[in-house]
Amino acid sequence: MQQSDVMMDTIKAMQVFVRIAEQGSLSRAAEQLNYSRAMVSRYLDHLEQTFSVRLFQRNTRKISLTPAGEKALLYCENILQQQALLFELAAHEQQTGTIRLTCGLFLYQMGLNECLRAFKRQHPHIQFEVILTENTVDLIDHQMDLALRITQKVADGLIARPVHEIKSIFCAHPDYLAQHSQLSHPSQLLQYNCITHQHASQYWTLFNVEQQPQNYPLNSTFKSNDVNALYDMCINAQGVAMLPARLVQNDLIRGRLIQVLADFSAPDLTLSLVYVSRQHLPRIIQQFIAFLIEHLDFYLNKEN
Repeated sequence: MQQSDVMMDTIKAMQVFVRIAEQGSLSRAAEQLNYSRAMVSRYLDHLEQTFSVRLFQRNTRKISLTPAGEKALLYCENILQQQALLFELAAHEQQTGTIRLTCGLFLYQMGLNECLRAFKRQHPHIQFEVILTENTVDLIDHQMDLALRITQKVADGLIARPVHEIKSIFCAHPDYLAQHSQLSHPSQLLQYNCITHQHASQYWTLFNVEQQPQNYPLNSTFKSNDVNALYDMCINAQGVAMLPARLVQNDLIRGRLIQVLADFSAPDLTLSLVYVSRQHLPRIIQQFIAFLIEHLDFYLNKEN
């Protein structure tokens, strides 16, 4: 038997010993603990053998504590009380502390902020530390609990849970389009200034109505790793951009931006919740992961 198992058996044996002393009977202790009398007797024997001391005087009619048993009872009660306090502390710590999260500013502004506030209303003692960056942060090196990333591949040792599909729209400012010939096919994109994410600055993959994908080369005149920077250039008439539909929906309704290439679509992007794959995740982290999986899609689709 491993040492940890022996220690657990010893703690159980202490609990049984205290209950026997309280009840003055192995049978009554067994009944209260929902153990067999033989099991109670084995735990008592284990404790007496472990500490080489006789705890009870026993005969056919009654049992009584030995002088050593009286001292042992005080010690065991104290140990069990300390154990209970430790479990209370652990339970408290599981509902407090800091959750460290990293994501892009666009995601934070588009609904993650509301989602965090909703979780904090349920867990008011939780603190958040949010690192806003479009860069891929090493969760282990930077001691981050979670990341929200648009990715389908993660490093070994990480788990990626899809939580939201991001649809994209091709659009431009009316003033920019007024200065150019009509954009009716993606093969014309080389004739336009294109505002692109740095990871897709050479070509865009588009689907036609038959859902056949094709890569179309771009004239990328502005690229960035930040969606808000791309939006800023687009809304200021600097070119054609592929932007999240959620970000530009109000601009399209009000005519501040115009959708182009409406007969073509971009692949949906998968937003994943990424965290370190390890056992014994703190309960509050587990609860937060479950909360995001259940609610984040709602907040990212919610109208502001």
